[in-house]
Amino acid sequence: GINAEYGEDSEVLTDACWALSYLTDGADEQIQMVIDSGVTPHLVRHLAQADVRVLTPAVRAVGNIVTGSASQTQTALDSGALSYFSALLQHHKETIKKEAVWTVSNVTAGTKDQIQAVIDHQLIPLVVTALDTADFNTQKEAAWSVSNMTANGTPEQISYLIRLGAVPAMCKLLSVRDPQIVQVLLDGINNMLEMCKQDTDHLCTIIEDCGGLDKIEDLQKHQNKQIYKLAFDIIDKYFSTEECIENEENAEQFNFQVNSTVAPEGGFNF
Repeated sequence: GINAEYGEDSEVLTDACWALSYLTDGADEQIQMVIDSGVTPHLVRHLAQADVRVLTPAVRAVGNIVTGSASQTQTALDSGALSYFSALLQHHKETIKKEAVWTVSNVTAGTKDQIQAVIDHQLIPLVVTALDTADFNTQKEAAWSVSNMTANGTPEQISYLIRLGAVPAMCKLLSVRDPQIVQVLLDGINNMLEMCKQDTDHLCTIIEDCGGLDKIEDLQKHQNKQIYKLAFDIIDKYFSTEECIENEENAEQFNFQVNSTVAPEGGFNF
């Protein structure tokens, strides 16, 4: 029903796009049925719609397709979906922007090549802007977008994310009251520290300078077990100074030596 024979009757198009959004909102088998019908390229074309009534379900349906398997995501990308997202990520309607960021988060959860496609379409700066300045509901999707990228990307891709200023934007949101998002962001920061081994010092400096370190230290007192444990691990692994670590090592050696020569109770028996 979305093909050219209907012309541009927006009511029919709207209904067709909503129908596709419902059909794709399910298991991979359901998504595959929609893909097998050959409708994806027609659907993707409607991401250029000026009419928000058509655009809203079109974005939702494409977003649902990329929640599927890597090959299902690739079908949407091969249909040129990402070329529409620069405009969608800057859309005047916040709900469209949110859906667009959500869609990107499902692509950055994909393969390294799919992440590279997002980078090549210049979408990551727009996601970082959303993370920094959008409404909270959109910021949440942006948090998933960057965190998924840190979990699935190459060190080079993650370095690119850092260069675009993602870290201060991530750290700023560490004080929100939404434990799921705090954990997503903390995971992302942890992944960055793990992956960018050549650049750890520089990254630690960025985290410290933007006030992130203070927030991570505060999160060690968080009531959520996973959050406080991860915060503790990050501090322990990356923000204990070398001096502290050396002192600890020396203390351990010292203990070991003292213990090995300690006299048994009642003195030595010669």
